[in-house]
Amino acid sequence: MALGLICFFATARLWESKKVIEWDITLYYSYLPATFIYDDLAFDSRDSIWDEALFFMNTDEAGNQYVKMTSGLAYLYAPFFFGAHAFALASDSFAADGFSTPYKFALLLSDLAFALLGLWFLGKLLLRWFTQKAVIITLIVVFTGTNMAYYSFVSPMSHVYNFALVSMILYWFFQYLHRQKLKHVLLLGLAGGLLVLIRPTNIIALIFPLVILVFRRSEVDFPKFFKHLPFAIIVAFLVCVPQLLYWHYTTGSWIVYSYNGETFFFGDPEIWKGLFSYRKGWLVYSPVLAFSIIGFYFLFRKNFQIALAAIITMLIALWVTFSWWCWWYGGGLGARALIDFLPFMAMALAAFIQLLLNLKWWKQAPVFAVMGYFCFTSLFMSVQYNSGIIHFDGMTKELFWRQYLTNRYLPDYDKFVDPPDYQAALKNENE
Repeated sequence: MALGLICFFATARLWESKKVIEWDITLYYSYLPATFIYDDLAFDSRDSIWDEALFFMNTDEAGNQYVKMTSGLAYLYAPFFFGAHAFALASDSFAADGFSTPYKFALLLSDLAFALLGLWFLGKLLLRWFTQKAVIITLIVVFTGTNMAYYSFVSPMSHVYNFALVSMILYWFFQYLHRQKLKHVLLLGLAGGLLVLIRPTNIIALIFPLVILVFRRSEVDFPKFFKHLPFAIIVAFLVCVPQLLYWHYTTGSWIVYSYNGETFFFGDPEIWKGLFSYRKGWLVYSPVLAFSIIGFYFLFRKNFQIALAAIITMLIALWVTFSWWCWWYGGGLGARALIDFLPFMAMALAAFIQLLLNLKWWKQAPVFAVMGYFCFTSLFMSVQYNSGIIHFDGMTKELFWRQYLTNRYLPDYDKFVDPPDYQAALKNENE
């Protein structure tokens, strides 16, 4: 599977046809060229490169400007950025400006690298409970049957990186339960710090290990655990220190809420729309996850602790994710914010597939056929979105079905688009 994905990456050459460094990605990435190329973390030098890059800066009440996104993703981009910068400096063909082709290639390569890393750790985790065959099928379905595929090749947003970090945290957590070694604590602190720094609400993922700890309290050496815990907290804090220094440098404050005027409406979450709307519904654009929902029943039968921890985490993730004022999360394919939590859905999916593999072939075949069809449609929708056939934020039921499995524009395409009202959504009014 990994070899196939790498071959596709090499032959698609998306870094030549896509801008890559744009919109939110620009903000996540901005810390690297600002620090290591332009020496301009205050973003005062607004030359043509900065302006073209669309560095939308937020401003506090005192007029201080700062990057809206936190710097966690820049950490994960960094090794690839440094490789691209070294190549550009040594090359006569590419500008060492942070935005030429080598840098686009590097970000897309980092995207795929973390997707594969996340799948590898998720696979090692699932092998604790399921057979190798069930795990391999699960990983293939999770990747091809959801919007994760698009965000692994075309758009290095935060989601695939967070998917990898959540998979690492879950794997190292169970390693720690088994051996209670300090190295696992340090790795958990590092991954947890990065996860929260990239997207603070993803601290939700840590609910899962907390629930498991409650269940397995008789198996844990708690005196040793409480000796180790401060080390994890210190490592996580150290990961966040550069961000605190940046905020203090740009605003004079150590802590900044960088999403000016944007908020959650926890009393009015749009969970139904987030799951089933044609604008961004998770199950509309990743229908194979319906088998994960069914799989939770079988996961409960197989391992009650894991199932309960996973479903509690997912329910809270759904509530928080779709309580955000912009529940559709701007432009994107499907409910992209939930890619971060796919490891928990994979546990239930693996339980379903494990059961399926124990049935007679003639009972397996129709279910796998439907599953394969759903994976195909999800991959096709990734192609449609990349072509602009699926509108970035204005999809409707009519537009979805009129161009279903068709990679061409309708003659009256714009007639069926329904752009959301962002200003109304900011006030929690009908979008």
